[in-house]
Amino acid sequence: MRRTCVIGAGPSGLAASKVLASRNVPFDCFEAGSGIGGLWRYGNDNGMSGVYASLHANISKESMSFSSLAMPETYPVFPHHSMVLAYLEDYAASSGLRRHIVFGTRVTSVRPLDDGGWEVVYRRRGGVAEETRRYTEVVVANGHHWDPRLPAPALPGAEEFGGTAIHSHDYRTPDRYAGRRVLVIGMGNSACEIAAEISRTSARTFLSARDAAHLFPKMLLGRPADHLVWSPLSDLPRFVKDPALRLLLRLTRGAPARYGLPEPVRGPLAGHPSTSDELLAQLARGAVTPKPGVSSFGRDTAVFRDGSRESVDAVVYATGYRISFPFLEPSVFAASDGRTELYLRTVPPRVPGLYFMGLAQPSGAAFPLLEPQAEWIAELIEGAVALPSPTDMTRAIAHEWRRHRKTYVSTYRHGIEIDFRSYRRALRRERRAGRRRAGSAVPALPAVAGPAPAADAL
Repeated sequence: MRRTCVIGAGPSGLAASKVLASRNVPFDCFEAGSGIGGLWRYGNDNGMSGVYASLHANISKESMSFSSLAMPETYPVFPHHSMVLAYLEDYAASSGLRRHIVFGTRVTSVRPLDDGGWEVVYRRRGGVAEETRRYTEVVVANGHHWDPRLPAPALPGAEEFGGTAIHSHDYRTPDRYAGRRVLVIGMGNSACEIAAEISRTSARTFLSARDAAHLFPKMLLGRPADHLVWSPLSDLPRFVKDPALRLLLRLTRGAPARYGLPEPVRGPLAGHPSTSDELLAQLARGAVTPKPGVSSFGRDTAVFRDGSRESVDAVVYATGYRISFPFLEPSVFAASDGRTELYLRTVPPRVPGLYFMGLAQPSGAAFPLLEPQAEWIAELIEGAVALPSPTDMTRAIAHEWRRHRKTYVSTYRHGIEIDFRSYRRALRRERRAGRRRAGSAVPALPAVAGPAPAADAL
């Protein structure tokens, strides 16, 4: 009997579970923590959430909502993380998903079987022995903001540095940094917001970035900046859209030099946007001092690439995350250098029955893309659509990477960056083409030995 395994009950896993449940596709969802929400659950006991106490979404509630459920109108434009979690709880409750989720259970191994299907090994919290079940398909939805990535190799002198050093994944409140001289490394959203928060009580706060980046305010022309995704500007060709956006930033925010920031060389669409009103204010007040990349550390100092040196008591590495799948052997699938060799960021061409959710990072919110992606996966599981040949999928992936390199900065962080509208259109086209390929023939699925287990029996 066919049965699907979903790994993770964060936003991606919930979207996959909701779609599978609506189509009566038998499945189990394994979640290492004791509750849903993934990274949006503050202090998640699965150890994978890096949410800090004051965090608010940097995407508006309208743009962040799932396609099937709007966030409450009573929410502020940029909701607090507790509100996002409450929204996810409502999303799960509205579809009766909890009965499908096995909480406190960590998947330790996913292995393809010679005769088809997958062996999934998992361990219950507090359990001594691992347990094994067989599934026809596996949907990987374990997220990509949980495995901290530090500079590799380590910055010279980092081991000799005598102050405290953490990754932003472990940051929760600014209390420990009051009266200290703090260096935040990075220029992504976490780096900007954490630096701004720390600077309100620290003695000095430095923000170090290797490359100049465009810093977006959260509001542009009185509207959330992410609404640009839906505006007429988004339909313009890139050679028009990029300078138009640069001009809009100049008119609404001013020149980067006004904040002590260098002028970015690349256009604003070449990288994932860094958004922070608070940082702009703290830069203007002189509470945050921008610095170039770090060249080395001393016991209580940091030396920067421009030759300047500052006394530092603490370092926060806001240097992003690795995309990793500890339950998969690299020979099955791995994301080397942040690249995912997946057809439409979902399907590994030569590994039947394995699907990935949420590995497409748009400049806006990812939530609205999750249900369409899950619908496609469900159609593949049901046999309602068929994939191109592995050769054609591999060719399409190579073509997409060539286009990606011309569009985005070639860094680990941008390995899964996509354009929201282009990706959504591509999913629609593929689902139509897949129906034509499938025709009236429904492909046979590998059998799973034994009766289908109920989720509450796992």
